This record gives sequence, C-alpha cells and structure tokens, in this order.
Amino acid sequence: MSDPTLAETAAQAPAKVSPSLSQGACAGAAGSVPAPTPAAPLRNGVVEGAGPTGEIMSAVEEAQVGCRADPFGATLGAPRRVRFRLNSAYGLSAFVGVVTYLAYGSLNQAWSNWVLVAVGLYMFLSIPLYSKLSNKIEVAVTERTNLETGGRIARYIPQLLINLALLWVFVEGQVIELSGLDGIGGFFATAAWITIVSQGGQYLANWLALKKIGDADQNVVLAVSISAIVNALAVSGVTWIHPIYIGLSLSFGAVIFGVGLVADTKFLTKRA
Repeated sequence: MSDPTLAETAAQAPAKVSPSLSQGACAGAAGSVPAPTPAAPLRNGVVEGAGPTGEIMSAVEEAQVGCRADPFGATLGAPRRVRFRLNSAYGLSAFVGVVTYLAYGSLNQAWSNWVLVAVGLYMFLSIPLYSKLSNKIEVAVTERTNLETGGRIARYIPQLLINLALLWVFVEGQVIELSGLDGIGGFFATAAWITIVSQGGQYLANWLALKKIGDADQNVVLAVSISAIVNALAVSGVTWIHPIYIGLSLSFGAVIFGVGLVADTKFLTKRA
C-alpha cells in the first residue's frame, strides 16, 4: 500500500517546457517571456512537475520566472521571480507537530521544555519524507520477497528504532517520567506498543483511502495525530488507558501481521 505525497506524485510526471523558456531566452527588446508549452497535462492550472525544492509550480508562474543569465555570463531581462505553491504535506505534518506538543505539554506540564519543542519541530520536518521512505521500503521488500509479511516487518523495524530514540529523548529530557511506563511493560515494551499503534493507524488510513474514503496523505496524518494523543496518554501515567492501549496495540498487531501471514500462506500454497 502506498500513500505518496503531492511532491512524489508530481515528480512521476515531469513537465516539459519550450526550449526558449528553459534556456532563459527572452522575446523582444523589452525582455518579455514567451508562454510555456507544457507537454505534461495540466491539473487545476498546474503543470504536473516538481519545482527545484519539490513543490509544484504553475505554468503561469513558470512563465514569470524571467530571463536567466546566459552560458557566457550575460544577464538577460528582469531578475528571477518565482512563487511556489505550498506543499500541503508539510502543512499536515505541522499539524501533527502541534498536536504532539499540545498533548505532551498539557499532560506533563512541559510547555516550556525545549526537548518537547524540538521533537514537535522534528515531527513537522520529518513526517512527509519518512512517509515516502517507509512506503518505498515496504514496497521494495515486498516485491523482492514476494511476501507481504516481509514488507510489513521492513516498515515496522525502522519506526521501532525511531520510537526507541524519541522515547529515550523524552525520558532524558524530562518530558515524561520513566516510572510512567511501568504500567505498560517498561521502556522497550512501550516503544513496541507505540510503533504498533502508529502502524495500525497508518494501515487503517490507507485502507480507507483505497475504499475512496478520504485522501491517503490526509488520512495518514489524521491517524498519526490520533495515535500521538493516545500515546501521550499512555506514557504520561494515565493508568485507566493502559489496558485499553495494550488491547488496541495487540489488535492492530494481529491485523497488520495476521492478514499478511494469511495472504502469504495462500500464495506459498498455490505456488507449491
């Protein structure tokens, strides 16, 4: 299953503009720029191609870039002017970072804790890239092994390691108390529960998107946000949620790996 971001989708269909535009040539003495002739289709007035930083640039904005310096250093026309459309993936990841900060800050009175602020910023910057890399790793391993279980394990292990690191940072940075993890099995077990809850939410989000319920990117971010709140409750000493949290983790784990094992068993049986 895949949940590509806008930038990844756009990169699959790069735009092609006229040579006069791409080479920075100017038309007329006034330095006007000819309109581009994109070979790629337009969607909502946007060329399906990625800009220099991965954002999407409209055909009109591409035409307004202006004349660039020629290969011999002569500057032609007006200074370059580029306006990029905001990549919504980072807008959604910013929401996750804010939710994480609010959840842990309110439950642990850690509003001024710089570690919590840093983790919130990390969530904002890393989630779009992490989402794409996780999908690519899972797809690559699944295709290589022809087994869904292999892909899901390959997706689980990196996130488990990241969650171990973040949990350690939270404990050492005094965002949470180590004793608050005792009710859910201690440090290592808690990292495993956190990872399973997050993975389960992401698989549910992608399944809903496949059923035409919502958008894959937005579903995943919503799932990560909900799991961040649930995880914050569980690791912050809210004891009543511990049995619910463990039950939820076990259920998600059974679904994620159980469905994969059933599918792999059927595949291997037919192949034999």
